[in-house]
Amino acid sequence: MAKNSFSLKAGLARLVKAAMVAVLLPLAIGLLQGILGELELTTASGSTFREWIGWGFVTYVGLHVLLYRPVALFRVSHRLFSTLAVWLFGGQVASTEGSGGGRGKGAKGGKGEAAAQGSTLVAFSPYVIPLYTILVSAGGWFLRRWLGRAVADGPVSFCLGATMAFHWLMTADDLQRQRERWHVETYLLAIGLVFLVTLLLAGACLPWAVPEFSFARAFADGISRAQGLYTTLVQRLFL
Repeated sequence: MAKNSFSLKAGLARLVKAAMVAVLLPLAIGLLQGILGELELTTASGSTFREWIGWGFVTYVGLHVLLYRPVALFRVSHRLFSTLAVWLFGGQVASTEGSGGGRGKGAKGGKGEAAAQGSTLVAFSPYVIPLYTILVSAGGWFLRRWLGRAVADGPVSFCLGATMAFHWLMTADDLQRQRERWHVETYLLAIGLVFLVTLLLAGACLPWAVPEFSFARAFADGISRAQGLYTTLVQRLFL
């Protein structure tokens, strides 16, 4: 009887996680579209911020897949926020020492790696803060004042796209090492939450580098787009 009860609870938990993934997906898509739409602003060079960010994103993806994965940079960020999360909330965060690096696709973590312990907040806090995107945004604020828009806009926007691609791909690689211990809906939920939170944090910091960018407008537009996706989904499924 106890075994059947446990199986029922496990099944319900998986169902809830799958439902959360279904809810998060349109929200993430809507917010991404809202932010990208707000970035259709012209830089001093004549291109848009969205184009520069897109070039940076695609460039890093190509480097990540074909040439090199800067695991050391990811470890620095992970250690910093792991230490901060443990100090604030207690618990322990899994190490990234076993992450693959260098050329190629990298090696998988060994069985001896430490599993994340403590609260879920502590375990995932290093993944949801795009440190290098935040630093580039802050650097863009200074460069605009020291060197002017003509010099800063393009390179800073390119670096914003590259650092977001870096954070998302390195996080996906690191979480993939834990995939064997998780059900698919747990993995998708983790990836979805990381994507959504990092998108919000990066969007909130964008006005530092792009003063013309309005996070409030982008957020409102993203919510509106998400509502449209929810409506379309409900109509397709039930009407």
